[in-house]
Amino acid sequence: MKKLLLLICLLGLLPTITYADSAYSIRHKDHIRQDYEIHVDFPNFDGLKNKHLEEEVNEEIKTVLEKSINQTQKAGEESVGFPVLYYGESIVVEEEQFYSVVMTANITRGNQYHSTVQSINFENEKDGVFLTLDEVAHMDKLNEQVKKKLGSDPETFNAQGFQGIRKDTAFYIKGNKLTLVFDKYEVASGVFGTPEITIPYDLVEKDKPLHKKSVPVPKVV
Repeated sequence: MKKLLLLICLLGLLPTITYADSAYSIRHKDHIRQDYEIHVDFPNFDGLKNKHLEEEVNEEIKTVLEKSINQTQKAGEESVGFPVLYYGESIVVEEEQFYSVVMTANITRGNQYHSTVQSINFENEKDGVFLTLDEVAHMDKLNEQVKKKLGSDPETFNAQGFQGIRKDTAFYIKGNKLTLVFDKYEVASGVFGTPEITIPYDLVEKDKPLHKKSVPVPKVV
C-alpha cells in the first residue's frame, strides 16, 4: 500500500513522481484563492495492461476530483469570513492483479470538518474490468460480519446507527482480507476520522460474474 499525501493544483501540474516498476505516477494540484484552497495529489495510471481500462480509470479519478473541487469552489464563493479548504488524500493498494484507488476528500468549512471516501477497484489484466463491492463479496455475509465488528467495540463504533453497507462503500483487498473504509461520522464519532473495518475475505468472497470475464465496463459512478 502506498499512501499518497496530496498537495496539488488547478494552476498546473508540478513535476510528476514515478515509482519504479509501477503502473502509475503521482501528479499534484494546488489552487489557492482568498475564499478557498485546494490541495491534492492523485495517481495517473500509465502502465496498465488494458489500455482501454487505463483510460477509463484515469477518467474516473478525474471525475471524482472534479466533483470535490467544484463543491469546494461553490462553498468558498458562498462562505463569509473564512476560506473553505479541500485536502485530497489517496492510497493505491495492489493485491496481485487487483488494484484499489482509495480517495479521501477532506473539506473544512470554518469549524466544520467532514471527510468522504470513494474507491475505484479494477483488475490489471488484458481483459481487466472495474469491480464493485457487491461483485466481489456477498453483501448479506459482509453486513453480518460488519455488524459483529461494530458490536464488539461499542466504545469506538455506533452499532445502533448502522444502516447497512452501501454498495459504493470504499474498499480494498490485501493479504486475503477485505477492508471497508467508511465516511467520517458514518459508523463512529468524528474523532475516529474515516474508520476501517477489516474482514477475512474468505468469509464473504464471491466469484466474479461471468459477464465480466473479458469485456471492459463503463466507469463507475
